[in-house]
Amino acid sequence: MEMNNFYYEVDRLFEEKKIQEAEDFMKDTLAQAEAENDAGAVITVCNELGGYYRAVSRYSDGIPLYEKALRLMRDMGLERSEHYGTTLVNFATTYTMAGDIVRALNLYTEAAEIYAEAGLGTDYRLATLFNNMSFLCQDLEDYPQAQEYLEKSLFILKALEESEIEMAITYSNLANVYLAMDQISEAKVTVKKALDLFIGESGDSDVHYAGAVCTLGEIYFREADYEKAAALFREAMKLTERDYGTDNLSYAVLCENLALCLNEQGDEEEAARLKKTASEIKERIAI
Repeated sequence: MEMNNFYYEVDRLFEEKKIQEAEDFMKDTLAQAEAENDAGAVITVCNELGGYYRAVSRYSDGIPLYEKALRLMRDMGLERSEHYGTTLVNFATTYTMAGDIVRALNLYTEAAEIYAEAGLGTDYRLATLFNNMSFLCQDLEDYPQAQEYLEKSLFILKALEESEIEMAITYSNLANVYLAMDQISEAKVTVKKALDLFIGESGDSDVHYAGAVCTLGEIYFREADYEKAAALFREAMKLTERDYGTDNLSYAVLCENLALCLNEQGDEEEAARLKKTASEIKERIAI
């Protein structure tokens, strides 16, 4: 089966917003590939269709497809191949979005081992994978392991060219892990590295920059420097509004953070207004 035509047709249907036709086409192609015993085509379509189901939150429809693809690759002796690892990552992402953190982390761990065996130990994909694994460990409140994965990611990124923004994002994530472990001084040093990298590469234009500014604000709040914290939360609010508008959870949380600072500074009226704004945003976005 010619898979280039498959990719072309899927892309065309999605570009034309013919979503149901795209799903039907992928399902029909899968049935044809299975009828022809074309294992390679089955694996390819399972990954594509599984990704579509993940995008539309139909996780239970996607899971059997990844299981089928992985089973076929094992039958073909490809269980330690890069392609197998990539399918594991796709499968793990589906479990992550479905809320099955432990199963997702196990799949990511297996994928990381395969990538390393395949000579991808200094590849950007592995750095991204370690970042994803760190987030899952944070969800499980295993902060030391989350820190370790981020440090592994940084080790890889430092060896790659033009990875400054990715390093900045990773440093910002690491600073939040330090905060979760109440290691305030380490968090401050780390988030300042992130901010320096962001500014050096793109000023304040990157959409992740606001998160780093907010993290530094949280650090100053923990240090009881409410004036600096408030200034940083205000800056992060402006950046978030610029990038995403105001009807989002990040903006609501920033309103709450600034309100805490203002309460400490005695401006209870403005703090109350900000709390009300945060509450109204959460109500609008159903949180």
